[in-house]
Amino acid sequence: MVTIYDIARVAGCSPATVSKAFNNYSGVNTATYNKIMEAAESLGYTPNTSARALATKKTWLLGVLFSEDEGTGITHPHFSEILQNFQYRAGERGYDVLFLNKRLGNKEASYLKHCKYRGLEGVLLAVGSRYNSEIQCVLSSDIKCVSVEDIYPGKPTIISDYHMGTMQALEYLYFLGHRKIAHIACPLGSVAGRERYYAYLDFLNSKGLEVNHKYIVETSEYAPEEGSKATARLLQQSWDDLPTAVFIGYDDIAFSAMATFQSQGFRIPEDISIVGFDNTKLSGFASPALTTIDQNRVTIGQSAADTLIRLIEDKSLDEGIEIRVPTKLIVRNSCTRV
Repeated sequence: MVTIYDIARVAGCSPATVSKAFNNYSGVNTATYNKIMEAAESLGYTPNTSARALATKKTWLLGVLFSEDEGTGITHPHFSEILQNFQYRAGERGYDVLFLNKRLGNKEASYLKHCKYRGLEGVLLAVGSRYNSEIQCVLSSDIKCVSVEDIYPGKPTIISDYHMGTMQALEYLYFLGHRKIAHIACPLGSVAGRERYYAYLDFLNSKGLEVNHKYIVETSEYAPEEGSKATARLLQQSWDDLPTAVFIGYDDIAFSAMATFQSQGFRIPEDISIVGFDNTKLSGFASPALTTIDQNRVTIGQSAADTLIRLIEDKSLDEGIEIRVPTKLIVRNSCTRV
């Protein structure tokens, strides 16, 4: 069996240095670390995680609390990309990631009990506000937590700059000459829905445009079919004075909204321009391709892992407790000049 002494001999360093490298301790320079990892790989060495946990008094385990509102589970591209990059960055730092549920074996257990049973070092919260009561016990414990979805008092949050993204979308429509801009909002109980809605109001105020409540429709949930319902309500409310453009707070809702507009005889973008928010992969394949706001999910996931590990290691948070990740306008074919 290969040991750290074998690796030390091949890498040309001490066994203590090999141990520090495997346990991510400071004091091992990059060149030495790379030599140790190359030696371990060439010898086929696999660290004993139980022994490492005993030696370091750490389990090197991070948990993910995941109950997103779209109903599509982890397969949804927004969350899957964030979580994939969180897991990748955590792995680079020597941590494993597991998903939490409310069962241990064949028995029901609270999230906190699950965290304690697994010996988690920290937890990533990827849950909406509707789950607050279920995770309050975790938030109130001594377990380190970071959120990428909702905002919790005193807990670090890494999310997109929703105000920036909304302004980018609306400034583009304004540049194209649109003044009658409607908004199909995501549920205002969510941080994303609420912040995009208030940014929409801020924009109208900044341009001296009237807030026409006939142009505003709130969806009841994050679900693709909500776009069709919201579009039907928008047309019914504003038929006597239709908007020339619509800012829609979620791409999946925008897709069904576009289909409903088209089924009612509207041409996109000739009769009505559409801007979404998310820039999921399907946005470029819609008909027409959807102009939307890109969220940097790679940065969100990696920053969440870095922040959580800094908390675990009792290091200061250089960027503060709330990190807003910049967004970017992606121009495609769903908008035109008035």
